[in-house]
Amino acid sequence: MKNLWKYITGLFSFVVGLLVLSGKKNKKVKEIKGKIKKVKSKVKKVDSKIKSTKKEGDAIKKSLASKKKALKEIKKAKFKKKNVSKKDAANFLKKYKKKK
Repeated sequence: MKNLWKYITGLFSFVVGLLVLSGKKNKKVKEIKGKIKKVKSKVKKVDSKIKSTKKEGDAIKKSLASKKKALKEIKKAKFKKKNVSKKDAANFLKKYKKKK
């Protein structure tokens, strides 16, 4: 009878030990999963910021290209000198001076 009780208590303590260890492991697994979720949410935020900055960068590149194109067109355009008399030039300068 004493030997039987030893086996029963040993088996009972073994089962309890397994349950306690598995409970601790489950707790650690839950903590790790929670941390993974937090990191994934941070990664999503960073990815959205990266996408928005890429869009802004593309818009800036397009505007720069259009400005460069406009500059080239301005350089290509030849401005002809007007034949203006001395009196017309003097009158223009007087009017310009009064506007300021």
